[in-house]
Amino acid sequence: MGHLIQKLFFALRGFTRWLYYMLLNMMFSKNFEKNIGYYMFENEKVDNTGMDSNKKNFIIGIFIFILILFLIQYYE
Repeated sequence: MGHLIQKLFFALRGFTRWLYYMLLNMMFSKNFEKNIGYYMFENEKVDNTGMDSNKKNFIIGIFIFILILFLIQYYE
């Protein structure tokens, strides 16, 4: 069950990044990747902070999930 929840947060963050870059592509004609699989199933790359992309996606996915819960509560 924990693995499923973790994948949900990964997917939530990947989907959000994809929407963000698609918006940038439409507004500024940038050449960001348009394939959603690139953002959802990204390879683990460790950067200077010592965190890989999956850890970052997980943390940001939790924040987005909490934001969605707050928005649902606000509009009820």
